[in-house]
Order: sequence, then structure tokens, then C-alpha cells
Amino acid sequence: MHEDLGDLHQRTRAGAMGLTRWLVSVALLAMASQAMAMRQIDPGEAVKLAPDEGLVVLAVEASAPISSVHVGNVGGGTAEVLNYLNVGRSLRMFATKAGEYEWKQVNVLGWSTRTRFELDEKQYRFKVEAGKINYAGDLILRPTSWTTLAVHVANHSLPVIDWLETQHADLYRQLPFQYEGLYPDPFPDYYRTVRAGNTQTPEQLNAGKEPPKPGTLPIPAETMWKAGRIIAFNLNPGGDLLAETELEDNGKYALELINLAKGTSQRLALSSRPAYSLMWKDNYVLIANNGNGNHTVFHVGPHDGSKHEIERLPIVGSGRVVDLLPNEPGLILFEGFDSRGELAVHRIALIGDKDIRDYASAKSRDRLNIGASKDLRWYADGHGRLRMAMVVRDGTPVLVHGRDGVFTEVWRPKAEGGFDPEGLSYDGDIIYGLTDDDRAQRDLVALDPATRKITRTLFSKPGVDVLSMVTNNRREPVAVRYYQSGRLVTEYFDSASQQQEQALQAAFPERTVAVVDRSQDDGHLILWVDGSDHPPQLFHYDATKKRAELLEDYAPWLSKLTFAPAHVIKTKGSDGLPIEAFLTLPAGSGKRPLVVFPHGGPIGISDDLHFNQDVQFLASQGYAVLQVNFRGSDGYGKAFREAGHGNYGRLIEDDIDAALRAALAEYPLDESRMCTLGASYGGYSALVSAIRWPGRFRCAVSMSGVSDRVLFFTASDWGRDEQVRPLAERMMGNPRTDMAEMQARSPLYHTKELKVPVMLVHGRDDVRVDFEHTRRLVRMLNLQGDPPVVLAFPNMGHGFDDPTAIDIAWTGIAGFLKEHLGATNAVTASGSAPATTQTTH
Repeated sequence: MHEDLGDLHQRTRAGAMGLTRWLVSVALLAMASQAMAMRQIDPGEAVKLAPDEGLVVLAVEASAPISSVHVGNVGGGTAEVLNYLNVGRSLRMFATKAGEYEWKQVNVLGWSTRTRFELDEKQYRFKVEAGKINYAGDLILRPTSWTTLAVHVANHSLPVIDWLETQHADLYRQLPFQYEGLYPDPFPDYYRTVRAGNTQTPEQLNAGKEPPKPGTLPIPAETMWKAGRIIAFNLNPGGDLLAETELEDNGKYALELINLAKGTSQRLALSSRPAYSLMWKDNYVLIANNGNGNHTVFHVGPHDGSKHEIERLPIVGSGRVVDLLPNEPGLILFEGFDSRGELAVHRIALIGDKDIRDYASAKSRDRLNIGASKDLRWYADGHGRLRMAMVVRDGTPVLVHGRDGVFTEVWRPKAEGGFDPEGLSYDGDIIYGLTDDDRAQRDLVALDPATRKITRTLFSKPGVDVLSMVTNNRREPVAVRYYQSGRLVTEYFDSASQQQEQALQAAFPERTVAVVDRSQDDGHLILWVDGSDHPPQLFHYDATKKRAELLEDYAPWLSKLTFAPAHVIKTKGSDGLPIEAFLTLPAGSGKRPLVVFPHGGPIGISDDLHFNQDVQFLASQGYAVLQVNFRGSDGYGKAFREAGHGNYGRLIEDDIDAALRAALAEYPLDESRMCTLGASYGGYSALVSAIRWPGRFRCAVSMSGVSDRVLFFTASDWGRDEQVRPLAERMMGNPRTDMAEMQARSPLYHTKELKVPVMLVHGRDDVRVDFEHTRRLVRMLNLQGDPPVVLAFPNMGHGFDDPTAIDIAWTGIAGFLKEHLGATNAVTASGSAPATTQTTH
């Protein structure tokens, strides 16, 4: 092939021009990269900032080695890469141009692969202001596998300030330091002012006192909080066989088959993992789920006089039982993720030689769940047809409804209010649920998914929030549950069932009785019975004989102890709002010392008259315990709940004050010996009450409590959730507009008015109320020479479920209360064994 000389010249010229353009492009990119680049500042380095430059502290906290973290301008390229970060906390300071930046990307290095995670939410953005030390919050990284990463940003400015004082002391003295995030944080400026002139080291200012030893306790914490025996149970449709998972003393979990008709029991399995869920497919086929999605099928054969023949068949592959298909013998609907990570629903036959392989061998192309992408969970109607699914849309789980592969969105969650689905009708055409939208309380309603409108109100009771519904074998609602005066009430829609419910309640006076399972003909019921002074028990009720027999004590080691009863107190708040409270009064002579025990939440949570280990542990030491369902508490209607909005530290505590005054006037309580104790919001309330009413309390205990309402918005999962933030602002205040009021009601800024001994108990990995709340409060108390008692637990979150942590925490609290409330006339006696049978009339 020959080429024209002119063409060759043109192509050569074009190539040269292309090369020139490429060189210019590279130069421009280099200039842009240089403009965005951050320069690292070494400890002690003298820094001269340009007029348009500021300093930024980048902090990363990781629970596994991180390959790299990328930071850059919003909408631009990468400005800095933090490479090879070890486990723990890494802090570095950089000088850079003022502007808006963001955490962009995290690379996690596995054994042989590197997984990249893109960070594109608003919570990962921050500003750098010129002439200041800017802090973007700690980027918290918790890799949970090679393909998943839990990540969030939390404001831990106090340890950053400590780091600056030791590594960059001159810069910290010369320049203002500020947190840059979605909300402002006034603490760094406040702390700098209070800290001025103090020469103690951060280690000294972080120190807390050990809790006093309580001596011998009437009921040790490890005994009170010992894990209960009953894990799960299920009654077969015929009412003659009960399957029950029990925790044994050796820590193993036993699956027991109890023949109620013959009075025999036999062991089906013993494992280090419990069967959390038990389901009878029919009278003689039991399905057990160990909580990991692994299921085992037990075929129960005839009874030979001493035991049943048992065939055990594990289902190969993990997943969830979608529906038991009661009209299709030997089949169930089962869902699980296939090799591509997609959800697949299949019918499984519960037969096999050594195991059940239908699901493992099922093909994805044959799956029944079609027509909905990014599906998480499916629901079937009474005919076994897939009618509803939870799917992900726009990053949010939503509910879709339809049939035959055509599904439309019918519901998505709201931070507050809305429709809360409870179940699907037998024909699949109605969704039952709870709502208080345009209502005075939470009602049970029926929603037509075709029109997305509520068509019927199935139950409504003025001023009472429905808790849940009860359905029959046809999946139709037959009753609702709600709390009234602290007791769980089940109200049936038909008179015969309601009469039986009233007879059961009469057979167990001053107790809560809940029917938790029943046979298909309603002839046999399983009852859960407990009370404020009565640990839970499981009973079998024979409707023909009208007789209930004890099956199992939830905590046999507590069954013969005498516990303190609770009394209902009704009073009114300062504005006339009706308030209900419960006073647990231990036996003893003379006036009892009192612990005021506000609940957490505070919105949508309430105290009740179930057996409460916290309360009875305190009462066993001779302390009366006051619990108050203040405004905002659940169960009393929508207006009562919403009355708590904006009243943190104000009218909520006024309600507690009103209940306290009523209790002191009516019961033998020692007003001179009172402490206040609470967890989460209750911890905040305990501190606020000690400040608001000086001289009233001898001490205050805050467990996982809020000390700084503003900090809650920059170091909490609530503050990070874009949908929840508006609700949090209505409840607690908006730091952008209500800063003065929020600081006025935050204990952190009023420690000089906190004149009582303080005990703080907190988990260091709390994502709801960050440990920074306790860290800051300890610092401020130490600065004024009032070191608190502190128990800080590594690897613990917002609630303690570790037995050792529970034992240490509550034993420490017992010692703290004893030191400040003095000796009590506690009476904890062995009582007669409770009756094992009850008869209804």
C-alpha cells in the first residue's frame, strides 16, 4: 500500500499536535494535583500557612489493617492517600488549601486481595477553613469480612486535642481548633478556656476512681443475670408435643421433645449453639433453626411407651423458611442466597436419606421469586403464593406487593409514624399493620396495597397504643396486645376467647399471663407467666380440664426467692398531664432509701410490671426503686409521646419530680437517702436531675448516658442517618439553631453544679451514645477536682450482654450505692415453692 506524501504530512502534524495536547493535559493535571495536594506536618514542625491555607487533622480508627484511605476535594480528585494503617487509631496533620473535602475511598487488604469501598454520603464531607486547625471526625472502620465494611464518622475531638497538645503544642496554642462536620461542636473552645492554666497530663485527667466493694450481696449480680434456661419453644398443631430449647448448666443447648399427653421427655439434640427458632410443619415434622440459617428437620415417629422414634435430616444450605405451606404435605417454601449472591426461593421436599438436598441442588433459573430485584425477604399468602417482599430501593429497604412476577412499592419506613406492617392476610390481598397517622393513638388497621390506603380500623382504644396483633390459623387478626397500668393485656375480638383470657388472668392474680402458643383446636395453650416480683414461668394449659401445669422455670435459681412487689402511682405533671409510675418497695422496717430509675429512650420506650432484674437487684439490697413513665413514653397515645419532644432535661424531669413527690407522700421512703440511676437517656436524666435539684440526691449513676446533647448529633448513629436527623432535631433540639438551650441542658457544661458523687459506666464501642460523652465528662470533673467512679468496658456497645461486664458493672453500682446511701434493712428470704398447677373457673 502506498501513501500520499500530503497525507503523511497531515498525519505527522496531527500526531505532533496530539502529543502537544497530551503534554499540556499532563501538565494541567500535575498542576491540579499539586493544587489539591496536602503536605504532611511532622510533630513539632514550625508551619507558615498561606492566607488561603488551613490545617486538617485526619484520624482513622480501624479494627483490621487498612491498605489505604483516600481523601480529596468534593467533586475533585484525590488530595491525599493514607497508606498501610495498622489496627488502632492513626492521626496525621496536613496543611492544605481551604475548601470542602471528603473521605473518598477505603481499600482493605485481605490475604491475597484488596477490596475497595467508595464513600459517597454527606457524613463523609468536611470543610477546611483558612488559619485554623480543622478536625474532620474519626473515620471508624470495622471490616466484617473481605467484602463488607462497617464505616462511620464520629466526633472524638478530646483525644485529638490531647494529641495536639503533645505532638503539635505550638500550633495548638497559636491557632483555633474546631470540629468540622454536619453540626457544630462548642466543646473544643469551652475546654480550651477551662483547661487554661491546668498543668495535669491527659493521663491524669482521664483517671477515674474504682467503685467501692459492696461486701456480700443478698443476690449476687452473676446470679441475678445468669442466662435463663428457656431459649425457644413451639407446640405442634395437635397440642400433644412441645419442642423446647434449653440452656444447660454446662453451657450446652439441649433440644427437648416433651410429650404432654404421656408426660415424657426425650432429647433430640445437644449443641454448643442453640436452636433459636422452632417450627412444626405438621404434627410430627419439626424444623429447628440454629440462628445461622442452618436448619434441621426432625421426623417424629410413634411413641413406643418410653420415647419416640426420631429421624434427623439437616437441610443442606443456609437460608430462611418463608412459609410452612400447611396445605401442602411434606413441602415448605425456603429462601437463601445462591452462588452469585442473589436471593432464591424454592419449594423443598422434607425427605432424604441422610440429609435434604433439594435446596442445594435447586437452580437459580427455577427460582420462584421473580419480578423484584435486590430482594431481601419474601412473604407468602395462605395458598403458598409469593405476594410480598422486602427489597432495597434508593439504599432503603421497602415493601413491595403483587403476584405472578409483578410487584409495586406499597410501603417504606419513616423515622416516626407511618404504617408499620404486621402481617399478610390469608388471600394476600390485605396487609395488616399499626399506625398513628392522623390518629390519637397507635391502632390496628388493614391496608389495601392496591390503593395504598387504609380501608379498615380493626382495633382502637382511646389513649392506648397497640403493641402487636394476635392471629389465628387463617392468619386473620383475632386479638391485640397493649399495656395498661404496666401489665400486658391481650384483648380478643370474640367473647368466648375473651372470657377464657379473663379466667386465665384470674388464675394468676397480680401476674401477667400471655398465651404464647396454642394447638390448632385451641384445646391446649402454652402460657408465659411473670410479674414484677415473680420470675417468668412456662405453663401448659388444658382447656378441657381448665388446668395449668408448670413446664419450666425460666430461672430456677430465683424461683424460691421472695422479691419485692411494685405499686402503681398515678399523679400529674406540672402542666396537668397524667403521669404513671411504679414503686418497687422491698420488705423491711422503717423508711427505705430510694433509687430513682428513669428509663431510656426517652420517646417510644416505657417501663412495665414484668420481672425486671435491674430493679429486683436493687430492691434485694433494701432500696426502693421508682420508675416513671414520663411524657414521651410509649403506650399512652400519640399526644403523650409527642409531649416529650423538646422537653429533654425540662418537663420530662418535671414529670419524674411529680412522681417522686407523690411517692414520698404516700410510702415509707427516706427522703434524706436518695440516689438517681439510669441508662442511655436515663443516665442523662440522672445527671440533669442531680443538677436541677441540688441537695436532693446523695449520688448519681449514668450508664451509657448522654452528657452533651450537641455531641449526640456528631457522634451517634442517629446523627449519621439522614432520615432520622430531622426527628432527632425535633426531639432534642437543632444544634445549628438551639445551641444555647442545648448547652444549658447538657451536664457537660454544668459540672460545677453537679455537687454529688458521680459514677459512670460505659462501653467503649457504643455507637448510639459514643464513649466520647463519658470521656468528656470525666475530663471536666477531674479539672475541677471531683474525679468520678468510672467503669469503661472495651468491645462493649450501648447495652451490655456479656455476663462478666454485667457482673462487674452492677456489683460496682451496688458498692457505690452502699457507700452513699448507707446500710439498709434488706429482707431477702427463701419463700415456699410456687404452685405448679393453677385451675380456672
